[in-house]
Amino acid sequence: MTWTGLFPHTQAMSDEDLLRRWQAGDRAAGQAFFQALYPVVVRFLRNKVADDVRDDLVQQTFMAAAQADFGGRSSVRTWLLGIAWRHLASHFRSAGRLQAREVELGTLSVAELGRGPESQAAWRQEERLLLEGLRSIPVHAQVALELHYWEGMTAAEIAAVTDTPVGTIKTRLRDGRLALERALSRLAASPDALQSTLDDLQGWARRVREAWATPG
Repeated sequence: MTWTGLFPHTQAMSDEDLLRRWQAGDRAAGQAFFQALYPVVVRFLRNKVADDVRDDLVQQTFMAAAQADFGGRSSVRTWLLGIAWRHLASHFRSAGRLQAREVELGTLSVAELGRGPESQAAWRQEERLLLEGLRSIPVHAQVALELHYWEGMTAAEIAAVTDTPVGTIKTRLRDGRLALERALSRLAASPDALQSTLDDLQGWARRVREAWATPG
């Protein structure tokens, strides 16, 4: 990704160039980096935590990125989402400790972890169903599916984000899709809504992504 924003000397710079300039003290490059990748981080967090928590996690992610070493083993987007994932997982585990409970992200869903629902008044029925279904499956599976559907990531890229073996990610994608279909079957208000969502799962996911392309 390159950025052609409001700062002349940052125009057409890659994400990696912006990051390195920002870490070297270039505030304009930092602003351009934030504007370029903010939507990606928000989209990743948006269906998993309430808005106020999301905003805190976005800030933590970019503050950590300002100091972290980018080794160049993946794209900057993948690296940044990895930071966001670690902060999200830490948030869930900290919230669990406050409730005197163990948090296992491979079995618990964000619905079970007490995440407040996203405002969905404007969503079509199939889109609301998809978002609710994703929140009702284990967090690890939700993360894998959303990165796959919304960011177009391969199993190898998702593995890099979550620091997980590629084979495990492939299993999560396969089992997560089956879990999502079961969840949608439970949640659907009508057979027609269920069939519409299942017939075009990727299409509905794409429309959600487009609606979140420039989140507020």
